[in-house]
Amino acid sequence: MKKILSFLLIGILLSSGVSFARGGSYYKSSYKPYTVKSYTKAPTYKSGKTTYYTGKTYKTTGLPKVKRSETAKEQFLKSKGLKKVPQGYQIDHLVPLSKGGADSPENMQLLPTAVHKQKTASER
Repeated sequence: MKKILSFLLIGILLSSGVSFARGGSYYKSSYKPYTVKSYTKAPTYKSGKTTYYTGKTYKTTGLPKVKRSETAKEQFLKSKGLKKVPQGYQIDHLVPLSKGGADSPENMQLLPTAVHKQKTASER
């Protein structure tokens, strides 16, 4: 019984970080409680089918920044009979998000990567 109490007392001392002497030298517990980092999500608001970040804007137009919807992308691909974007293609928004276009399947099209880059450059 005394051994159990001794181990229990030592365990409590170790977990509390209390220093104690042993064989002429001092030991301090290195136990540090696990802390969870809190990640805050940027506040958003919704208008129609599109969700926007509060307080964030596009540099080119000053319009509110759109939070991209993975669901809209999946719906667009499904409407084309696809599960993922084909190699060499990218999803483009007919009306750019930076110019007020909606992040919805109706505003999406598949373009070859080179064509998409040219279109994006010309829209800026």
